[in-house]
Amino acid sequence: MVRTACRPRWSAVVGKPFSAFPREVNEMIEQFFGPSAANGSTWFAPLSLWEEEGNFFVDVDLPGVAADAVEITVEKSQLKVAAERKAPEGERQYQHQERTFGRVERTLVLPESADPDSIEAELKDGVLHVKFGKRAEAQPKKIAVKST
Repeated sequence: MVRTACRPRWSAVVGKPFSAFPREVNEMIEQFFGPSAANGSTWFAPLSLWEEEGNFFVDVDLPGVAADAVEITVEKSQLKVAAERKAPEGERQYQHQERTFGRVERTLVLPESADPDSIEAELKDGVLHVKFGKRAEAQPKKIAVKST
């Protein structure tokens, strides 16, 4: 198993002392049981969720994944992204190997105002871009004021 020293072992963000806790627990589990024991995956796909101009956006980093190897489902207000990065074909005698392959799954609880029927997705340059709107009742409604 190859170890890299890319980040400090214990780090806390000021004002959010437990923000790194899930990652640190997963790293401890990986030390004892291997990389797939912590989360059922052999690699991690970081994601971002934000709201802009009445829509929600999710970007998921999926480098080396083909579009036909990505599966997106919505169930009970949860967005689930599953993908598989295939290993190169043939036998290789690696001198050094840090790349990981296999299946990864990420589940994200959607905001209450999200409209799951309006989801669009595109995989571009190794990033999955997901866009979905707000439910009609969640959209702000502008009321015209009449003068008499």
